[in-house]
Amino acid sequence: MEKELDLEQDENHTSLKEVEQILHEFQIEDALLFDHAPVLRIQISEEQFAHALQVRETLVERIKPLGYRFIALDLDEL
Repeated sequence: MEKELDLEQDENHTSLKEVEQILHEFQIEDALLFDHAPVLRIQISEEQFAHALQVRETLVERIKPLGYRFIALDLDEL
């Protein structure tokens, strides 16, 4: 059982690293990511919020295959 948890944590960490890379590609920096499987919550600065909404469809297309059913932008600023 413990081995399964370790594997799951490694997969989550890998997925979050991939999400960070995707966000970086779209110049969305310093995001806080929260894995609430199957939900990914992304907290970004107010300045980057409008940009994230502009590229929303592409972000969803790139992030969902990493195992998240829902991707949420947190309305509370950093």
